[in-house]
Amino acid sequence: MKPRDELLRKCLRYLLAHGVANLSLRPLAEAVGTSARLLVYHFGSKEGLIAAVMDEVRAGLQASFGRMATDPEAGHPMRAFWKSATSRRRLPYLRLLFEVQVLAIQNPARYARYLADTSGSWLTAIQEALPPAARSAPVATLCAAVIDGLMLEYLATRDLRRTSAALEVFLELMDERASRGKAAGDLPPGDAVAAGDRS
Repeated sequence: MKPRDELLRKCLRYLLAHGVANLSLRPLAEAVGTSARLLVYHFGSKEGLIAAVMDEVRAGLQASFGRMATDPEAGHPMRAFWKSATSRRRLPYLRLLFEVQVLAIQNPARYARYLADTSGSWLTAIQEALPPAARSAPVATLCAAVIDGLMLEYLATRDLRRTSAALEVFLELMDERASRGKAAGDLPPGDAVAAGDRS
């Protein structure tokens, strides 16, 4: 394993345990067995380090989502991803993801690339997993927003039963939308919804 990759792995463990709110490079460097100077050498800045660590986390989650999307036995990819993401093992990753997301929103100039890459890559992954009739940027955006909102609600309340039930309601609505599209003669998504509303 390359030195930078090893540092990423160690830094991720540290961030999972301590978060990023009060992150300082010196204590982090001491904890992972290196120096603040070497961290800056590899990642450019504290913000660069956080973005690099979260890029790795995101890549792993998206790879998992991609496998679920192509596995016929996994069921609906959003349901399968939700079950995986809300497992006890994944909870520290969820907390860290939302903490960094809030930090990036508060400091958009420093985290502009991270914000753009996170949004763009997730929208692409979700859009590719959608059925052809629903494969559009607005639908992918809606799916991402629903998952984000439910995950945040789950983290705040720990009510997995209610948030999982809410996801099922959303998936049912998506299925109803797809059925209306078929009844309207496989019209484009926007026209299909309009046709369904007129029926």
